[in-house]
Amino acid sequence: MDNKPSFDRSVFIPIFIGFIAVMGICLVLLATRLSASRATIQSGETNTPVKYQYIGTEPGVVTLQPLETFTPLPSFTLPPPLIIDIVSPTFTPPVALTSIGLPRSTATPTSNTATAQPLGATYDDADFKFNYTGNWIPSSVDGTYQNTLHISNTIGNSVQLSFVGQKIRLAFQAGPSLGTIAIRLDSVDFTLDQSAPESITSEWESPVLVLSSHSVTITHISGGSINIDSITVVDLSTPTPTITVTP
Repeated sequence: MDNKPSFDRSVFIPIFIGFIAVMGICLVLLATRLSASRATIQSGETNTPVKYQYIGTEPGVVTLQPLETFTPLPSFTLPPPLIIDIVSPTFTPPVALTSIGLPRSTATPTSNTATAQPLGATYDDADFKFNYTGNWIPSSVDGTYQNTLHISNTIGNSVQLSFVGQKIRLAFQAGPSLGTIAIRLDSVDFTLDQSAPESITSEWESPVLVLSSHSVTITHISGGSINIDSITVVDLSTPTPTITVTP
């Protein structure tokens, strides 16, 4: 049996050849580097002036350009301020009018009359001047003004009327189990209970007012049904005619 060494020496041959090749390459590169010579720059004076051009990559360099010639605007003078003298108007007090006691008109109101009612007139509940809001029931009842009533069975129903005068009288039919109404005369409120032991024709009279345009609003506020018969506009400035007996 032959004794063979544990390490094969033939491996050294390719390693040695590779080492020699690497060393040869290094020597070639070194020789090439050493043989290269740098270019010699000759400096000398020249008659051509040197010009510099700044490139954009150089920081902090600004090229100044001459400004264009500025022509100033012509001067002008402002006109003096306009002074307006405000004269306070002279107040003239109104002239008091004297009542001459014109006779009362007996003409029947028509659709062309103004919203405010003329003086000294009675208006039935069915008159178109009444502005009803809600569910009012027109009814025919004997013994009332022109035998008509407007009845409300719902709380919140209301009716509005505009007039010219110094006092109004509201006519209605009172009776058992009737409700309550609120009367708003201009900006003053009143309350009227229409209940009574038996059915009767009743009346509510307002305080004396200034002779001018007024507005009255009647609203059903509580209780059972309520009703409206008529509204009479009273003119206290009209004198009552006096009957003279001739002997």
